[in-house]
Amino acid sequence: MDQIERQRESAGDSSDAIHRTVLEAAQPRRGLSWLDIGCGTGDVLRLVAERYEPTSLAGIDIIDWLADDLRDRVAMHVGPAEETARTIEPVDRVLLVETMEHLEAPWAVLRAAASAVRPGGVLVLSTPNIATLRHRLELLTTGRLTSFRPDNAPHLQPVLPHVAARVLADEGLEPGPLRYAHPDMLPKAPGRLWPAWAARRWPRLACISVIVTASLPRS
Repeated sequence: MDQIERQRESAGDSSDAIHRTVLEAAQPRRGLSWLDIGCGTGDVLRLVAERYEPTSLAGIDIIDWLADDLRDRVAMHVGPAEETARTIEPVDRVLLVETMEHLEAPWAVLRAAASAVRPGGVLVLSTPNIATLRHRLELLTTGRLTSFRPDNAPHLQPVLPHVAARVLADEGLEPGPLRYAHPDMLPKAPGRLWPAWAARRWPRLACISVIVTASLPRS
């Protein structure tokens, strides 16, 4: 397997791992309503539909990428999330999976997402973890962040987890502890990942994605 194939395989594995960690953080169970902001083709919503018997599923994206097999199960809303999320009836679970870093107005979207959380509900977002060792070394040696290099046009800006937590707290949600997903590549070793034991021990340095969770009290 050459370097490019290893990187493609790692990217697919990382997406699956991020999706699993996000769903675990969302405290899933049967009979909940879900909203995925930046849902893309609907991969996460498909997992929810297959595993948790949701009462409703909704997605928001600026372009209608939703897979055909989800059309009859997902209420798809096309438009700017900072506006569209405020028009949707509040739900039990709101997800933003690797979405914030693509947005021109991430904090406006996050506040709108918070408004879509029903009392007793949970919001979960994942975003590239810029605290990894690879990011730190590249910033030190080149002045650039690995996930935000000039040739990575879809990534507009990093999202700092403590700022995301503060914005959610401003909106009345209670942030929980951070989580991390999937081992990052080792610095200067394309295609080679941190061993699983190291990623568990030093997740902030060794995992590619950070997950922020917040809940809205019932009272």
